[in-house]
Amino acid sequence: MINRIQITDLHYINFLVAATCDVSCVKAADCYSSNGIVFSHDAFNRFLTRQSLTPETLWDEVEPYIEKRNGWFVLDDTVIDKIYSKQIELTYYQWSGKHHKVVQGTGLITLVWTDGSNTFPIDYRIYDKEGDELSKNDHFRQMLHTASIRGFQPYFVMFDSWYSGNDNLKFIDKLGWNWFSRLKKNRMVNPDDTENRPVSSVSIPDDGIVVHMKKYGFIRLFHTTNKLGKDRYWATNFVTMDDQDRRNLQAICWSIENYHRALKELCCVEDCKIRKEAGQRNHINCSIRAFIRLQVAYQLDSITIYDAKWQIVKSAISEYLEHPKYAL
Repeated sequence: MINRIQITDLHYINFLVAATCDVSCVKAADCYSSNGIVFSHDAFNRFLTRQSLTPETLWDEVEPYIEKRNGWFVLDDTVIDKIYSKQIELTYYQWSGKHHKVVQGTGLITLVWTDGSNTFPIDYRIYDKEGDELSKNDHFRQMLHTASIRGFQPYFVMFDSWYSGNDNLKFIDKLGWNWFSRLKKNRMVNPDDTENRPVSSVSIPDDGIVVHMKKYGFIRLFHTTNKLGKDRYWATNFVTMDDQDRRNLQAICWSIENYHRALKELCCVEDCKIRKEAGQRNHINCSIRAFIRLQVAYQLDSITIYDAKWQIVKSAISEYLEHPKYAL
């Protein structure tokens, strides 16, 4: 029996949760048709280009799983690769940490909440300098302002050196929150009430040192080295922080990198080939909401997001092994 129904965002999200292929609208329709649900030709394409799925749809779904006063904020951006897709809208040349060079792609800025175990994206913005004329720092402040209105009281707001400008730091101060951030090596500080100098020239003990940062105020400054021996500088407005606290926060910061990797590996965020801006925006929205479903499985059932994805694949493989279609 043919069952014709109207496509909703949940149809597409469920497809992204299950898909392990290079996704497309044609494949989405094909998968549903295999279950007796028939969509008209390129119905998914029309759905993605005619909807207006906003970050509020993400918040509506994720809010029940979050304790607003028991966690940390981590904010960062990632580049959704569109290296060979010059006709796709919302793509700009920007620095990619993955490729370690400037590449063409879509900039996604995300604010995640974590309790140290669970990590949930609660807000996001898409970088579109020609469309809305907003910088990534503008999006940074907008998301934190929205989080404040929603009643969040994070232990700390954490971010990379790109977002450590004085305007952002003072904005967080006005919200009454603590922040923890990387600093660039040429950031000017005054450690001994004499003159400003780059942080790279300051002698920093293991437990950090309180210094005055130029045009901002007093901070606590830390120094570490990565596995390659490169210097890293960290700072916070919580001037009584010790080195163990710094280590804990540095580990928690990594949660957003794990989120970015899962979004690309498990939720197909880079796979949309629609050229129109609306299609790209709606696909990204659905990909992030697909991640929410995998993360909820971890929160409620203690199954990792990768195991949750594997259970879907395992079921399909088991069914094939029981009735191998291409056996000789």
